[in-house]
Amino acid sequence: MMIIVRIFPKGDLEESWNRVLSNVEKISNKYCSPLYLSQREESNFMTLVYDVKEANFFCDVLLRGIPTLLQVEKTRTIILLKPVFFPAPKDRPPNLQRYQVAMRARPEETENIFNRTLHMDFPSDPFPTYTAYSFGEDDILTSMLCTSREKLEQFVRDNLEPLKGVISVEVGLINRSIRLAQAEMWKKYRESRYIFKPTSEQEEYDFLESVILPGASERELETSSFW
Repeated sequence: MMIIVRIFPKGDLEESWNRVLSNVEKISNKYCSPLYLSQREESNFMTLVYDVKEANFFCDVLLRGIPTLLQVEKTRTIILLKPVFFPAPKDRPPNLQRYQVAMRARPEETENIFNRTLHMDFPSDPFPTYTAYSFGEDDILTSMLCTSREKLEQFVRDNLEPLKGVISVEVGLINRSIRLAQAEMWKKYRESRYIFKPTSEQEEYDFLESVILPGASERELETSSFW
């Protein structure tokens, strides 16, 4: 399963970000592999996304690994169920930004909304990278790429908000992300969860490459990918 951990540090967020990048092995174990680290705009937390093969062993990470490494004010944990990944359109525009689209839905319509999202006829701008049930603060979380917030919000108003049972949809910019998993592992992870194999108009695509870390060079991005 995929598990999101939102970490609210007591001290400087940038310092905590760098401590994670320098100590990935201290917040991992045989059953819990961090996939990537990200931060949402105007938020006072950072997000670690894990692949968890055995939930009981995740307690060690959450109760010992993260608090030992970081000065943590609090954490919030979100389990992503039935994550589905999407290949990318080959004709996608350059300069894409990644966004989190969080949906609240009425319980009796949540499955229908999820299935409608999976099979929606998305354009090449915006388009989804993955979606999953979240059942926490939100019901469905979708990662999407788009050239602008305004364009994505228009898509949400036209295509997601009108769906029967949708209570609310919130869009948030992911202003930086970095892969922590080994490149080959991350590639296989995505491909094993594709809703369908890429067609002649699509291709396998690492959506984390679309997010540029402020002040980071291409070499820094490469050497920061530990696993």
